[in-house]
Amino acid sequence: MKLCVFEDNSWEQFLPLSYTRAYFDLKCGILKLRHKITRFYPDPKKYMIVREELERLYISRYQKYKVNSFDEGEYLFINGRLLFDELMKAEVDSLEVGTGLFNDDVCIAARIRIVHERDISTEQLYEILSRITKIDTKIQPIQYVWELVAKNEGQIALDYKYIIKNKINHHMQDGTFHVMKSSDIFFGENVTIEPGVVLDATDGPIMIDDSAHIMANAVVKGPVYVGKESTIKVGAKIYKGTSVGKVCKVGGEVEGTIFQAFSNKQHEGFLGHSYVGEWVNIGADTNNSDLKNNYNNVKVFYYPQRNFKDSGSQFFGAIFADHIKTGINTTFNTGIVIGVGCNLYSSLLFSGFIPSFCIGSANRMGEYHLKKMLQTAEIVKSRRGLELTDDEKIILKNCFERSAPLRKIF
Repeated sequence: MKLCVFEDNSWEQFLPLSYTRAYFDLKCGILKLRHKITRFYPDPKKYMIVREELERLYISRYQKYKVNSFDEGEYLFINGRLLFDELMKAEVDSLEVGTGLFNDDVCIAARIRIVHERDISTEQLYEILSRITKIDTKIQPIQYVWELVAKNEGQIALDYKYIIKNKINHHMQDGTFHVMKSSDIFFGENVTIEPGVVLDATDGPIMIDDSAHIMANAVVKGPVYVGKESTIKVGAKIYKGTSVGKVCKVGGEVEGTIFQAFSNKQHEGFLGHSYVGEWVNIGADTNNSDLKNNYNNVKVFYYPQRNFKDSGSQFFGAIFADHIKTGINTTFNTGIVIGVGCNLYSSLLFSGFIPSFCIGSANRMGEYHLKKMLQTAEIVKSRRGLELTDDEKIILKNCFERSAPLRKIF
């Protein structure tokens, strides 16, 4: 049996983050959603299904997977918008060939035999799934980005238990920093902890991954994950439910927030209950609200309906899509959604929703030209020794064109 993680046609529910990636590459806890599935299936040859517009990018980026291309054989298809666990695996593994688990009209998983070599993308997936026998399940897929933020604290703890089973803990304590409940603190290789750091795992585990650097006098209160080659700046206050992806720099006060990767919030300022994509730079003293003054649930812009949807939570801060830049003293109201490639600067309060490729202040904003945005992106990536590839440029161009109607409305 071969494993395929697929993206269904609900990808727009995860905009603007899903403009530049399949939704199964979003993080929750320590791992991406895709990795929560593949960790249970050790076969090195795996498959994935993505939208046609992502196909070239994913073929070049993930060479250990076959993307949208299938050989003859039996496959287990699993929807990538699951917080997959052992209970789900038991139900999924019980499927017979030609059957699938469905929650309402959403396919959770299916066991399918492909009789001849063929290509399958997200757009073609429905035709295949329509021919199998449907079995009802209570397994709930993730529906919204704010669910990932709300569930992040618990997922850090669950992922931590799984990950440390097969890893050597390089935990050291030399008296220059302080730990509480050291049994729930894990250090990867080549971790640097400067004097005065406090690592408090009383309320949940802390994982500091390979080559991460915690600078002097920072306080980290678990559950927290700090990714590979990431830096927590001097005097930072990192509260529970925060996941910092690889190669990030984070300072100031942060709570309940997910950083996908390659993003910076180096300076003072509060960021709470938010999702930060890749290649984001948050300027000094940028702040966001994550709780309304009237304590009502936060409403968040929802792309498929082009309106604001009740998140069901009192706490939600912001969604920062990829390649966003904010100037000093920028302020964001509760529940704001900011699209790809925006360049924002203002001490006035940004609120509600900002379409992709906007530039300006809260009271005066225009279109951020694609050419200028790409020039900045190339400079930013080169600073990390990376290149903005042609496939990435195509994705950003598609995003620019797809988001144009929303800019006109805005």
